[in-house]
Amino acid sequence: MSVKLNVAQRNDIKTNEYWTKYLLGMITLETQNFVFSTLGNQVTIPNNSGTTTISFRRYNHLPIARDTDGTVKKIAEGIAPEPLKIEAQKVQGTINQYGAYIKETDWTKKIHMDDIKNIYMPELARHAAEVRERVIMENFADASEWYVGNAADADDLKPTDVLTLKEVRKVVLSMKNYRRKGHTKFGGKPVLVVHINVMQDLLDDADLKDRILTPGNDNTPIKTGTLEKYLMYGFYVIETLIAEVEKNAAPTPFNVYTSYLLGKDPYAVISLGSSNIEWQHVPFKASHSQPLAQWASFGYKMWVGAKITDPLAITKIYSASAYDIDVDFSSDNLGRAASQEE
Repeated sequence: MSVKLNVAQRNDIKTNEYWTKYLLGMITLETQNFVFSTLGNQVTIPNNSGTTTISFRRYNHLPIARDTDGTVKKIAEGIAPEPLKIEAQKVQGTINQYGAYIKETDWTKKIHMDDIKNIYMPELARHAAEVRERVIMENFADASEWYVGNAADADDLKPTDVLTLKEVRKVVLSMKNYRRKGHTKFGGKPVLVVHINVMQDLLDDADLKDRILTPGNDNTPIKTGTLEKYLMYGFYVIETLIAEVEKNAAPTPFNVYTSYLLGKDPYAVISLGSSNIEWQHVPFKASHSQPLAQWASFGYKMWVGAKITDPLAITKIYSASAYDIDVDFSSDNLGRAASQEE
């Protein structure tokens, strides 16, 4: 027997269950467009654990014992060497609750030509996915940092300090020198997450034109306008619709873009329990607070957090862009204005 929506809506519980599954399905689809939600290790704090904090342990490499002359220490006959000592770094991450809802009056329900709930369900899913993405990025403060052009900080950058493939190779090399492997989702290769403007800077790179896209080779990046799924110098590049952008305080202000080089297991995305995101629906129903049933609401709430587990496996790269636009990011330094004017 098939149960249609109009039948399920006769029962508030069935209605909530229907919309919960509907919203969660759309959030899963939206999350695919927000890369940081999928590139971290997914960890869960069990329900009813009595805490919003989870602890991780990052174990250090075992040291190589050496003699005073620098050579590897030998074992003397009949004498056991000193036992190795294990060391670990304790890392703690926390979660917080986030949510949003839309309130609808009976006038809107009865008179407006469109069904507000059906229209805004996809937008609520996108909203939830973006909130999750932003929360994750807000917890990247412990990442390693790299400034293009040997700048001391973001204010020391110049408008000409755009990101190049050679600059990325330096950061990749630094990560490898610290014995950090590449990201598991990219076949063990490092992956660079860039703003869409910075992607265009890389497409203009001389190395790409002279060494990679030589006559007879695949010119797909030029045709598609992106370097995604294209392996160069041992690393991949992907875009994000949300990348941190801030104003440089130079005499002639310009935007500073943040790119993120990710190695193996750089951070954890933390959630709570199996049903981390919940759909909440308050129908048009008379009660003491609204005796005439004049409004309803629908929305979501979720628990999310993130924590860098290996600062050497994630590097924030700061650069200018040749495709910079004059937009005020003071009210929103992580969002749509990064590539589109209001």
